Amino acid sequence: MTTGTPRSTHLYIVTGASRGLGASLVRALLKPGNRIIGVARSRNTDLEREASASGVPVAWHLQDLSQPGPSAGWLASVLEAVDDAPASVTLILNAGVVEPIGPITELHDNTLVPHLQTNLVTPMTMTGAFIDATARLDCPRKVLAISSGAARNPVPGWSAYCAGKAGLDMFIRSVNAEYAGLADDRSVRAVALAPGVVDTGMQETIRGADFAQVQRFRDLKANDQLASPDDVAQRIAAYLERADFGKTELDDIRNY
Repeated sequence: MTTGTPRSTHLYIVTGASRGLGASLVRALLKPGNRIIGVARSRNTDLEREASASGVPVAWHLQDLSQPGPSAGWLASVLEAVDDAPASVTLILNAGVVEPIGPITELHDNTLVPHLQTNLVTPMTMTGAFIDATARLDCPRKVLAISSGAARNPVPGWSAYCAGKAGLDMFIRSVNAEYAGLADDRSVRAVALAPGVVDTGMQETIRGADFAQVQRFRDLKANDQLASPDDVAQRIAAYLERADFGKTELDDIRNY
């Protein structure tokens, strides 16, 4: 990290930053006064060039986010290297997977365990590492977990995804319950935010799957009713700047 960055700098860590909503979130945060750490399992060279041209400091890291221990260890090491005084630090837990899709009777540990590690366990371990490693920075801290309407309304055939995202919602509530008493200058505020139905690669996977409601998702695409990831990301970036961030711990960007 660069020494001597002004305290007005806001530091953002974005998981799943190489594609889909994560890539759009990086673009939305390419603003003066921000610094970004992007982490994903793969690279996006076009996005890296775009970020470099913006003049906003962005550091890119490769990490398998289905591995909870190594992911938390990576985040701790990155944050321990922060040697300045940011105005705020925000962890955006965006990385996620939707498969396996199918009947509950077809769930098996070889696909279910990696799914839950990516969607639930790694966000938990990374949040713990984030809170611990940033305690010395004496600045407000935010955790934004990208949740889903499926966390709050079950979709037949999506039992793994619904359960993992519902668990993530409750984990966010637990973070707020545990850290509610901190002073404002060292506060931890957490939100699980549903982004709506966004036109990403995950939606392509859903449209190609076999489950009871698949035609609804195919119709959304055919009728141009999917939200643009860039539009959603811009609204999320504005949401992160709200003075009342954290007041509604389970939220939906479509409310704004």
